[in-house]
Amino acid sequence: MKGTVFKIGYTDCGFTMAALVKHHPSSVIGTFWLPETVEDYNNVGSKWIDYVLENNQAQAMFDDIDILKAEPHLYRHMVIVLTGNSNNPCDYSFVAGITRFLESRSLLQVLAEHNIPAHTEVSYPRFFYDESGTGKGYELWSELSLNDWNEYIRLQLVAEHGKSMLKQWWERTGKSA
Repeated sequence: MKGTVFKIGYTDCGFTMAALVKHHPSSVIGTFWLPETVEDYNNVGSKWIDYVLENNQAQAMFDDIDILKAEPHLYRHMVIVLTGNSNNPCDYSFVAGITRFLESRSLLQVLAEHNIPAHTEVSYPRFFYDESGTGKGYELWSELSLNDWNEYIRLQLVAEHGKSMLKQWWERTGKSA
């Protein structure tokens, strides 16, 4: 797995991710959306986890953009875009970064146009649950090495939360599951 992690602390990566999806929608498997910290995830007041139940998750989030922008626990959030090689369904990579709904609005819009998943029911890297991770914000994300990112995305996000996302992508690209 290959990956790109935008410099943590800069929030304009949502525009870059939107451009990637706009120009290469068939290569995008889906996205994972995480509030900045585990505490934020546990305290988010909107129907954050329920978006995963929607037929077009990105459209549902886009429709609620004003509610999401007003939610203090979602001010900054991590977005991970999972991309793949349709000729080799087991070959995938990712782009990750912290953004705000001001920047990720365009990403949600292009995801919705192509009905690309925007998965919001997720787990965090295991050490986020340790005592050392409590109270830290986006700086905790910057402590992950590229190997940590690969392990987290491959063994946790995709293995635990991305099976249906992969299946949908294989169906979209005409590959059998």
